[in-house]
Amino acid sequence: MNGQPETIPADDKAKRERSTIGFPYMDLKSAASLAEAIHGNVGSGECADDQLAAWSGQSPKSSTFRVQVSSARMFGLLGGDNTRHRLTDLGRQLVDPNQARAAKVKAFLSVPLYNAIYEKYKGGVIPPTAALERDMAHLGVSQKQKDRARQAFERSAEQAGFFEQGRNRLVQPGVNQGAALPKMDTPAPQNGHGDGGGGGGGNTKDPLISALIQKLPDTGPWGAEQRVAWLNLMKMAFQLSYGPASEISISVASDSKPTA
Repeated sequence: MNGQPETIPADDKAKRERSTIGFPYMDLKSAASLAEAIHGNVGSGECADDQLAAWSGQSPKSSTFRVQVSSARMFGLLGGDNTRHRLTDLGRQLVDPNQARAAKVKAFLSVPLYNAIYEKYKGGVIPPTAALERDMAHLGVSQKQKDRARQAFERSAEQAGFFEQGRNRLVQPGVNQGAALPKMDTPAPQNGHGDGGGGGGGNTKDPLISALIQKLPDTGPWGAEQRVAWLNLMKMAFQLSYGPASEISISVASDSKPTA
């Protein structure tokens, strides 16, 4: 009120500029190359950080390698921690020629931003570049990253087959559901206990559904927008795994007025 411009603290500026929706900085092909490197050298085994970097012709400390690993994890292809890497079930599908096409579809839709864009424009026309970037910003991509996010999105959509009907439409490519959805390995009980889920011990889940469940946070708080994004991803996973169903809408309801 003193006529002086408001000074925004640096921490608040950083928060405002940080993206709030998940997306990779590299495209699907780049992420898949790490999965192929692991498969070609250790199969279903684990490898160290420096090994994976060497197999991909990079330094383990380079920012490019770190971003590539992060992107592969965002697509759901790699598991492990910061120093050890292994293929996920989806990653093993991707390196299998008989399942690669379906795996690319699942990997693309595993990315929260890509799934949100697909849900918004499936059956319609994608807007021009500027409008698409504005949509991404509204979905949670920071202003500084929207161009990079859009470019990675467009390359990944093409690599996953979503542009087969034209680059102005997102159409999920047809896949052989029988080949696309193999049974997952049932994890061995730990510490002598079962998984507590009841029923037979041979129960299996689709890899994408299992990956989404693993993304659930251990503790709160967990905002409404993040919950809706996760539920929309799960909705798509159900469609891929169990076939199309009646349209299901998931959104944040407007706040209702408290009753007296």
